[in-house]
Amino acid sequence: MEIEGVEYELKPMNCPFHIMIFRESVKSYRDLPIRLSELGTVYRYERSGTLHGLMRVRGFTQDDAHLFCRPEDLATEIEKVL
Repeated sequence: MEIEGVEYELKPMNCPFHIMIFRESVKSYRDLPIRLSELGTVYRYERSGTLHGLMRVRGFTQDDAHLFCRPEDLATEIEKVL
């Protein structure tokens, strides 16, 4: 993809990779919860004139996390995250 004369490559969102890691092996309920997270640099195209300090930027670091747990453990896991 070319934007403003610069060639860019697209990558899928990070989320599918956490799912792939989880699905890589058979899990027992005793293995749960499984918590995966990563920090990734994200770039997006913002038209000239729409960038506003730290509110609208082209590149930033985004945290991404997924919890794999039993339904009955969900409330406890959310409390731990928050």
